[in-house]
Formats: sequence, structure tokens, C-alpha cells
Amino acid sequence: MSEKNPRFLTNATVIKVLAKVFAFQAIEINLLRSQAGISDANWKTLKTEAFKKTYAKQRAFYEDRLNGAFALEHISQSERETRLLELWLKQSEESSKDEQ
Repeated sequence: MSEKNPRFLTNATVIKVLAKVFAFQAIEINLLRSQAGISDANWKTLKTEAFKKTYAKQRAFYEDRLNGAFALEHISQSERETRLLELWLKQSEESSKDEQ
């Protein structure tokens, strides 16, 4: 019996696959946008507002949650920002796993 070696994906392979996925998503978004009659300027404004809202919600959630923890420790503002970003990224990864 021949032994099967485990398949490993290189970083380059993963990047190529993600690039294809994002390219198809961009095409779908552009088709939907053109169907809805949304101009480039309006799309950029909508996208910027959505990112700002999402970031503000996530930041508020984690700041409220961690206020007590930060009050107990003497932590610099940059350290707080780093911890908030790490938590936000972790939560984003977990939510993307839940969607699959």
C-alpha cells in the first residue's frame, strides 16, 4: 500500500485562492451595484460609512467590556489599543468560523 503524504498548502497557494475568491466577490458586487444604479462616489461613501459603523460598534463593545480590567491595571493607551485590536481580530475570526 502506498502511503499518502499529507497535503500542505503554501502561503502562495492560499494567497492565489483568496485572490480568486475576492475577485469573484468584487465582480458580483459590481454587478449588483450597477443593477441597483449606485455610482462609484455613492458606493465609496456607503462603504466608508459601513466600515466606520462596524468599527465603532466593535470598539464600543470591547471598551465597555474591558473598562474594569483596564482600571485594575496601569496600562498605556497604546497597549489598550493593541489589546482591543487583538480582541476584535479574534472575535472576527470566530464569527467567520461560525458562519461556515
